[in-house]
Amino acid sequence: MEKLILKSLLVLSLFSLAACSGVEPEEVSGIDSNTIVSSTFSEYSTDKIQGSGTIRFSELLNVSSSKSIALKASLDTLSMSSVAVVLYSSNSIIPSNDGIAVTFSRSGASVNAQVSFNGNSAMVNSSKMSFYFPTSIDVIVEVHNVNSKARVFVWRRNMVEYAPATADVDTDRSGDLNSSLPVQRGGGSFTGLIIQNSTVTAARLDSQKVLD
Repeated sequence: MEKLILKSLLVLSLFSLAACSGVEPEEVSGIDSNTIVSSTFSEYSTDKIQGSGTIRFSELLNVSSSKSIALKASLDTLSMSSVAVVLYSSNSIIPSNDGIAVTFSRSGASVNAQVSFNGNSAMVNSSKMSFYFPTSIDVIVEVHNVNSKARVFVWRRNMVEYAPATADVDTDRSGDLNSSLPVQRGGGSFTGLIIQNSTVTAARLDSQKVLD
């Protein structure tokens, strides 16, 4: 009986450790239905977009809502390489100065990030990007567009729990940005990607991870 109890305790301990360590995030692949706005893409398919250009997703957003997007990308050149996620734009051409945009760009072996509210930009503190690799961007970008000022979260997609405390970037948290953003939100329903010298292998719009 004592051996049975000890064995049961061991099994329970192993289950507890497994629960604490979390599980691997569900794999994401493919690119949501979209239209090319401008392009010098060397490859364009439902599984991969490579080169430079802009796409607009077919899904239209409710302006007063919150939305996330899972993005997998590679910043292919040492400089002049970037991918910008734009949500809640009022312009179907998806310009970088309209809507809420998060841009990942490459500087050598490092990744920089910038958040823009209708063209008003703030750089993400470099310390927040120290675990990001240019050839393996795998993130969740989430925009809450429900109040007078938008709120943006960015997580690496291997996070077990998506919460404000686990976000690499939270625009409402002091110290995440190097300057302040205006009290603005996106004014439209269009969303898309601006790609420069990069490869995108996944871009999937999804519901929000954090409640408003």
